[in-house]
Amino acid sequence: MRGTSSGVLQPRAGEIGRTIRRFRRAEGLTLKQLAERSGVSIATISKIENGKISGGFETVYKIARGLGVLVTEIVPPEGADSQPLAVHRHDPADLHATSIYNYFPQAFRREGVLNAYLMEIHTRRVPERRDWSIHAGEEVIFVLEGAIELHLEGHAPVRLEAGDSACFDCGLRHAFVAVGEGNARILSVSTRGPATRNDGRLVFS
Repeated sequence: MRGTSSGVLQPRAGEIGRTIRRFRRAEGLTLKQLAERSGVSIATISKIENGKISGGFETVYKIARGLGVLVTEIVPPEGADSQPLAVHRHDPADLHATSIYNYFPQAFRREGVLNAYLMEIHTRRVPERRDWSIHAGEEVIFVLEGAIELHLEGHAPVRLEAGDSACFDCGLRHAFVAVGEGNARILSVSTRGPATRNDGRLVFS
């Protein structure tokens, strides 16, 4: 998924829509329910599912949040075809922006089990609950610059400084908030794979 500074998605609209519809139906959600979970209008979701538009990165990001999946499970990064080695070359334009974080995708294998991003955390307020992440697997974060608070559902916030790291179950809702001066930068690596729901949380299987 090659990004631009505007966060526009380049891949095929039809493929994005079919994938979203498949996830939505697997969760037993109506368009209205997904709209309520994601904050994206019913009309927009319907247009994406029918291949009329692909939507910008933030729109698909919100839909992924509502579905409880990684955005790369909806739109794999460009060049993520099956291969033994994936190499990502730094590109300043390779930016996917949202209102709370900026994402810079890293090397990715479509049939692999890891999902890696450099992230800039620019929100200084705890996001609304529907904007908290939830997806299968576990996640390791390493703070490169600045300081953050890690918010994990059911746990007290944890402050992490540059050089600190944390590993957690990302089947629990989670969010990051920049604290101190300036924005924070972290490296996030998470596992992905099939998941089942149990009492409202995702369980990696």
